[in-house]
Amino acid sequence: MDRAEVISASDLERYGYCPLSWWLGRQAQVSNPELEEGERVHRSKAEEYRRILSMENAAWEWERMVFLFSLVATVLAITGISLLVAVGGGYGGWLLSLLSIIWFFAVIIMLYLSAQKGHAIIRVRRSQIVAIIGLVLMAVAMNLGSLVRTDPMVPMIMEALALLWLIGASFALYLSLSAAQRAKEWKGEQGLEGNVHYVGTESSPLYLSERYGLSGRPDFVLRINGVLIPGDLKTGRTPRGPLFSHILQVAAYCLLIAEESGQRPPYGLLRYGDVEHEIEFTPELERLLLSKLEEMREILRSGEAHRNHNRPGKCASCSRREDCPERLDPLIPR
Repeated sequence: MDRAEVISASDLERYGYCPLSWWLGRQAQVSNPELEEGERVHRSKAEEYRRILSMENAAWEWERMVFLFSLVATVLAITGISLLVAVGGGYGGWLLSLLSIIWFFAVIIMLYLSAQKGHAIIRVRRSQIVAIIGLVLMAVAMNLGSLVRTDPMVPMIMEALALLWLIGASFALYLSLSAAQRAKEWKGEQGLEGNVHYVGTESSPLYLSERYGLSGRPDFVLRINGVLIPGDLKTGRTPRGPLFSHILQVAAYCLLIAEESGQRPPYGLLRYGDVEHEIEFTPELERLLLSKLEEMREILRSGEAHRNHNRPGKCASCSRREDCPERLDPLIPR
């Protein structure tokens, strides 16, 4: 199959609406106020989605800081306890040791709360390395008292520093949870589920499948239960149900996500204003999508396209009507 020219998901949507309209649109650009208004709404929505994505990223960054602060504080606290035992810290030493034990359980609770937000911290490679280094340092710290003799004030200073790092971890946790809560509220306002993974703008990376000669930028991609779900936003009137051309475009995004991530989305989202439809990405829909891509490539080879409907009302609202040699005259009621 000739894939010299990559077909975009938006071109596929135009082809699904009418092959001849799509073909004429390739020859000349026509200004359309409705399309310009739609672009303005898309930009506004994209800004809202970017704001959510930015806040979720901030929550994730602060969550990582919780982990790092906690790791440093753990090493300091264990070192202090080890040295206190070695020098016989007396009443003050036992008190600081008790505080360290309380702190230790507090850290466990903080990390648990962070994990409940949906991020698997130790799955991140850099954090894995840091965690391994931290475990080694903890092992050294636990045996430091038997290896080193020091002034009794040193372990007390270590414990005090550990408590200061705990305060830093607590503050980072507060900022993380606060950012996550704001992102959750904003997602509620936009009717979004899961986490925002991607927002499609002119500067966003392009999803590209060399295998199928297909490209596209979904309006948004959500991560729901660990699966990437693409979404497309449509402006203008809200139809009674999903339009065929729009279903094709969502299917194209699903195929691109499957190629990029290696995990097939079970469905894609199609939004008309406040109305949202789940478009199931079935094998049948994928085969239909691929057949339409082949039809488009055949037109590109032959240079010949034709109207695919007999609906005068559809022709009347087409932006390519004036240049269309196969346009239908509107029905005149008697």
